[in-house]
Amino acid sequence: MLFLDVQGTLISDANKSPIQGSLDLIKALNDKNIAYVIITNNTKKIHFLNDLQNLGFEIKKDCYIDPFCVLKDYLKPCKIAAFGAKEFLQSLEELGYELDFNNPQAFLVASYDDFKFQDFAKMIEYVKNGIKAIAMHEGSIYKKNNHLYPGVGSIMAMLKNSYEFDYTVIGKPSKAFYYSALKLLKMQKLDVEFKDVLIISDDYKGDLLGAYELGMQTALVLSGKISNTKGIDTSKLNFVYDSIKDYYISRFK
Repeated sequence: MLFLDVQGTLISDANKSPIQGSLDLIKALNDKNIAYVIITNNTKKIHFLNDLQNLGFEIKKDCYIDPFCVLKDYLKPCKIAAFGAKEFLQSLEELGYELDFNNPQAFLVASYDDFKFQDFAKMIEYVKNGIKAIAMHEGSIYKKNNHLYPGVGSIMAMLKNSYEFDYTVIGKPSKAFYYSALKLLKMQKLDVEFKDVLIISDDYKGDLLGAYELGMQTALVLSGKISNTKGIDTSKLNFVYDSIKDYYISRFK
């Protein structure tokens, strides 16, 4: 049984096209009735699954989860302040949340490559006023246009270094997210626990370490954020693949 990351694992960071072997893998899993869940920290489009399906991935609705899927169970629609890309804010409004930067009940932080220090100052102001803080995920870095940007986890760490506070993580690698993904697996196949799951991702720190702590088997692909295992504790990895194609060949060829 598998948890499969998307960005850098199934689709390319460079042009968002399917990485070689990824379409074949999903087809093989479906054909052989092998349980899997697509796990992504997508925080831009609430219809991201449709985008993946349009790329040729034959992913069923009950085999997919992103932070939006978990957020609606944690925070009911209310007035919020949100920091991230324009698409993120639009998606939140589509889900029924009302953007209010003057009197929010919570503030949400997503990946964004155009943050300004005024944004961070506003976040610190919210923290000091006791406003609930929510990180849409806790990725340390993400890759865009061949550059590495600080992820939400790095942003939150910076804020905590400025002013001590607690925050909730909605996406990976939070236990809440992984338990929600496990619930989807249980719907596909009975009596599955974390020890039965292999998670495949290009994000060692943001995905695999948290999964390892929950007892999952871990596989790192070198097709996304990182291209080698230098500086990584490989004792916490069960497998390392150059790309998802190598896993597909080893498992199905």
